[in-house]
Amino acid sequence: MSTGNTNAGSEGARRPNIVLIMADQLRADHLGFGGNAVVRTPHLDAIAARGARFDRAHVANPVCMPNRASLLTSRVPSAHGTRFNGIPLDPDANTFVRALRGDGYRTMLVGKAHFQNIGNNREFAARITADDPVSPGVDRRREPGWDRWEDIDLHREQWVDIPPDFYGFDRVELAIDHADYAGGHYEHWLRERGFDPARRGVEHAKQAYAGWDQVYQPDMPEDCYPTAWVGSRSAEMISEAAADDAPFFIQCSFPDPHHPFSPPGRYYDMYDPADIPLPATFHDTHEHSWKRLRNLVAHRGEQRGSVMAPFAPTAEQFREAAAREYGAISFIDEAVGVIVRSLEDAGVLENTVIVVTSDHGDMFGDHGLMLKLGMHYEGCVRVPMVFAGPGIAAGASGSLVSSLDLGPTVLELAGTPLFQGMQGTPLTTLFADPRATVRDAVYIEEDQMFDVFRVGRPMQMRTAISDDARITVLHGSDDGELYDHAEDPDEMHNRWHDPGYAGLKTRMLQTLMQAQLDHTDATLRPTAMA
Repeated sequence: MSTGNTNAGSEGARRPNIVLIMADQLRADHLGFGGNAVVRTPHLDAIAARGARFDRAHVANPVCMPNRASLLTSRVPSAHGTRFNGIPLDPDANTFVRALRGDGYRTMLVGKAHFQNIGNNREFAARITADDPVSPGVDRRREPGWDRWEDIDLHREQWVDIPPDFYGFDRVELAIDHADYAGGHYEHWLRERGFDPARRGVEHAKQAYAGWDQVYQPDMPEDCYPTAWVGSRSAEMISEAAADDAPFFIQCSFPDPHHPFSPPGRYYDMYDPADIPLPATFHDTHEHSWKRLRNLVAHRGEQRGSVMAPFAPTAEQFREAAAREYGAISFIDEAVGVIVRSLEDAGVLENTVIVVTSDHGDMFGDHGLMLKLGMHYEGCVRVPMVFAGPGIAAGASGSLVSSLDLGPTVLELAGTPLFQGMQGTPLTTLFADPRATVRDAVYIEEDQMFDVFRVGRPMQMRTAISDDARITVLHGSDDGELYDHAEDPDEMHNRWHDPGYAGLKTRMLQTLMQAQLDHTDATLRPTAMA
């Protein structure tokens, strides 16, 4: 079996295989190497220990589809067009995976992609769009069905063969949605194993937490759960790809630990809720926060709206959810061990770069809040990011980095040219010098199709985070967020309206404006002067 893939165009020079391990809604500090003293993640910790760890990695957008598209394209949502969940990514978009494929890489994905809509709440989205006079938008005109490759209902009806070069991936097997009720190709495998998909969900749970219906132990064996499937199928694809001379890229994409927090079997009771401390900011009164956040904490313990709606949990709700989420994370860690062993068994580990990250975080009790949406606190916007492999020295970097940087870094490691329009920066300079920096501030966008803050227009938030501060501006409002990290690293005191911080506010507004200019799309070329 081949022990090192080669690039024929480089006279036999070895090109690294690349394994991207992605989790869904995983905070940077819910991992052992992220400083968590309770959760056990030995396999991920081992990868981080021998690699370059970026402790100040931030998302380009703290929501699933927009940031997954940003990871793929190295462009902010206002540039690639997937501004919020519900807008499929342009199938012709340049992606770093497509660049790898064009340069001779075999490209694969197992698990959650979420580059297109999965089919949830179509009626709600249609109603919101129809009733919105501010942003009527334009529908892309393509052949029917172009945006249904990840539709969970279509996959339930039939086996769906994903077309070649799906955003750059040649081979794709999907686990669509979250936890035990994931669908897609995974659901067909589940049926083949003799498990009835009708037995999924809290209604069929072995045990459930009465305080929140998003916490339960499913009636599903561990080896049938999506986490086990992503690990085993990834390992099988790696074994197959390693026998070929072409280098390979695989994205191993876990639907967990996104809620519902429903790890199966022993993982459900792996952690005792009593052992999990409350976050230091849990009792934030939000005296100077936006009215929306004050309303959430005024209704503590109530998740009003859909299961995706953020809310203020009680201490008990937080601890119960965290204990089960930690179990889900430890399950992912064991599946990562399976993936790493497959690399070892195939003899390609020494020539493989392993990348670890997630699409976004979760408030998870910080500032007394849960989940995400319209909250740019660190819990939502900071993510794990690790690169480990040949030529990468172990170390931790304090540079501000972005999800936008992942694609350019992978391409540079592969020796593949970057493409026009990439807005991220290769992090390879930081491998050699962890004390170096690649930017003065990280830029974050978040849009929603509905008026979250009741300001008379669909939500648009823009954030800049520098070495010493964060500023967040809300379109349509004279309110905002300003935090002085030098004196208030936990962001307990919003200084937006404080005249004593006028200088900091001016400086950070200038920083935000510069970041917006830096991320303005400039890919279209002129064909004449006028």
